Amino acid sequence: MVDVGRTELDNPGAPHVLHGSLLQGGLRALLVAFLVVTLLLEPPQHDRWVYVGVSAAYVAAVGCWSAWALRVRTSDSRLRNVNHVTLLMLGVDIGVIAVLSVLTGFTSEEDWTSDVLRNGLFLIPLIAAAQLSPYISTVVAAPTVLAFVAVSWITQSANQEPWASILLSVSILMGLAAGSVALSRIQLTKVQVIAELARQRTQLLHELLAVEKRERQEVAERVHDGALQYVLVARQDMEDVRAGDADSMDRVESALIEASRLLRDVARELHPEVLARLGVKAALVHLAAGVNERPDLDVVIDVDDWPDDERCDADYVLFGAAREMVTNAVKHAHAKTIWITLRRSVGAAVLTVADDGVGISQAAITKSQDDGHIGLSSIRTKVLACGGEFDIGSDQPGSRITIHIPLH
Repeated sequence: MVDVGRTELDNPGAPHVLHGSLLQGGLRALLVAFLVVTLLLEPPQHDRWVYVGVSAAYVAAVGCWSAWALRVRTSDSRLRNVNHVTLLMLGVDIGVIAVLSVLTGFTSEEDWTSDVLRNGLFLIPLIAAAQLSPYISTVVAAPTVLAFVAVSWITQSANQEPWASILLSVSILMGLAAGSVALSRIQLTKVQVIAELARQRTQLLHELLAVEKRERQEVAERVHDGALQYVLVARQDMEDVRAGDADSMDRVESALIEASRLLRDVARELHPEVLARLGVKAALVHLAAGVNERPDLDVVIDVDDWPDDERCDADYVLFGAAREMVTNAVKHAHAKTIWITLRRSVGAAVLTVADDGVGISQAAITKSQDDGHIGLSSIRTKVLACGGEFDIGSDQPGSRITIHIPLH
């Protein structure tokens, strides 16, 4: 999204610019029809060709504006030109109606065509609001009201209209103008929110694709550098096995056992069996028990607030996040104690992983990403894709990472 602050429009290339132009065109067509029907049904008594000429010039101006609006390209560089042309055309709208109303008001005291024509000014705020720019709506509102007051004052004697009626009409027009400004601001806010959500969705999609690509690459590297190497070693030893070398048989068996173990580890990470059978609570307990087997590390887990039979769409995200954060605490933070907490809170799952290691900073995260380690970024992207929140805080010593994911 591009910030062009002066005009309060996010991006002239956004679809709302085209939609606003189409709506303006429809309202101007209605205004043209109003002028034509009024002059046909209640034609002025004098100098009709003057009014026909002014009306024809206005129709031509609307046609030129329509052709320009259809051809203009929605690019940031043309935003100022778009607004200038929009304001100019709105000025033409006001001027044509005001001129026709004043001229018809002076032709004859019995001619009330001007009384009808000035009502066309009520369409101007709506045309301005169609641009979805509070700036343009505000700039146009004041001249429209002033033009209405001026026309009413100039033609008041000829039309013999009481001032009370004029003031009432002015009040209604002022309310309509204020409402058009408020409406354009509300609609623009909605457009901005939708555009921002679309941008975030696109960004999350790109991040998820990058994460998926990286995870596939990591799995391929683990299989290639781990299990596949043992299989290749076993294959090389098969020649000695065929020759009857007993030691070679032992080496082949050892290599195949190790390859099987590595493949089971990869399969378990891709689809944890405990998580699939018993849920995220049991999977976290199993994860903590496995890490606790290390002699130099203590894992404290608190999942008592989580129901045993709870199942949700976020189970895999929660478990993957806990596993990644525990791995980081062991490998990078050099922690001695890790605390894992899982609880429910107002329709959301809250996972907290804290440690007493060296801590983590945004600079360290950025450097890790630059080095190709996207574990935390991967978790953050998945959490955000679930509509959740991802927060990294610092403890003294250590770090604390908290994840909130709505439960559906």
